[in-house]
Amino acid sequence: MTGSPPLSSDTPATFSLEEQLRYARHLSLPEIGAAGQTQLRQASVLVIGAGGLGSPALLYLAAAGVGRLGIIDPDYIELSNLQRQVLYTTAACGSPKVEEARQRLLALNPHLRIDSYPEAFSIDNARELAASYDVLIEGSDRFATKYLVNDACVQAGKPYVGASIRAFSGMLAVYAAPGGPCHRCLFPQEPDPDTVPSCAQAGVLGTVPGLFGLLQAHEALKLILGIGEPLIGSVLTIDLLAMRFQKLRLPRDPNCPSCGESPSIQPLTESSSACASTAAGSPLHTTLLHPDALPWISLADAQQDPSLRWIDIRTSAEFIAGHIPGAAHIPLDQIEQVIASLKPDSQRLLLYCQRGARTVQAYFLLKDKLGHRLFLLEGGYETWLHEQYRAARDAPTSR
Repeated sequence: MTGSPPLSSDTPATFSLEEQLRYARHLSLPEIGAAGQTQLRQASVLVIGAGGLGSPALLYLAAAGVGRLGIIDPDYIELSNLQRQVLYTTAACGSPKVEEARQRLLALNPHLRIDSYPEAFSIDNARELAASYDVLIEGSDRFATKYLVNDACVQAGKPYVGASIRAFSGMLAVYAAPGGPCHRCLFPQEPDPDTVPSCAQAGVLGTVPGLFGLLQAHEALKLILGIGEPLIGSVLTIDLLAMRFQKLRLPRDPNCPSCGESPSIQPLTESSSACASTAAGSPLHTTLLHPDALPWISLADAQQDPSLRWIDIRTSAEFIAGHIPGAAHIPLDQIEQVIASLKPDSQRLLLYCQRGARTVQAYFLLKDKLGHRLFLLEGGYETWLHEQYRAARDAPTSR
């Protein structure tokens, strides 16, 4: 799609001296100029998720002068975010992401209107939010949210830029643009969350979401300005270890359940599944399962029970990087064989992973044989790590 029409084509606005200096590099480009900068000023973009993808996207959209930005994210800033979420500082830990993002962006460019929504993008607000912005950027880590964004944008007739990342690679596309494909044309149904590791589980190099978030902002600017060839009908995949870029064709599927000739997804629906990663303060059992369904135990209670044998089921790399003192290491992919050798009357077992997701998998692998002896640590290793960090931070210093 070359030279797509801009989303706004009003008469160029008058720019103040300060704005002429601020946007000088845009104003000198024939493809942008005063008319294009006016289009940016009049445009609106909603960024869903102010994390690894949303942070760089928001910074560049704000710097470019997109007049109205929306930020929706229910989370609070954690220390573990700072390796890749470049909007935030150490001092901001514990603050709502949307409020901290709003302050940082207005400090960068005070000429903007920024709407902050400290909540999840959900079935309750999806339709209204999709209809309220020109372009959306999807940066969520939940499969349910990714598919809800897709269906809401298809029904609202609004294009969005979606990206998915893992470790050292990712993919990017513009979905739901007029005449173009949607995400369900590529992946009709959500994957099983248990089969796809989360960012916390698989890890990610901090620069990977940085690049993909930047590219999401870049595609949004192209859509607003009507320049270049937006990734409509194409998927860009990038392997950043090999520095291999591939642009693959993605045709619209006439049988797609969302954007096809006879769509079956009417009205909007939202699945109850979640990414293996869970939000801070939301243990996995409160988001995926009934609280009484699994034998979760709090860190405080576990530390008071000397009969428990602590078992770290994470990978060797994770265990070497740090683990709870005294814990045995049995990786998840070996746990069935190792546990099978235990005597029937041996001690009770406390399983933990990084945040809780893999302990659920381990429980269902072992419950038939050891169900009454199994316990799962709420919040996993990160809960213990946070407690140790707080204790060290708050400890009185000697002079």
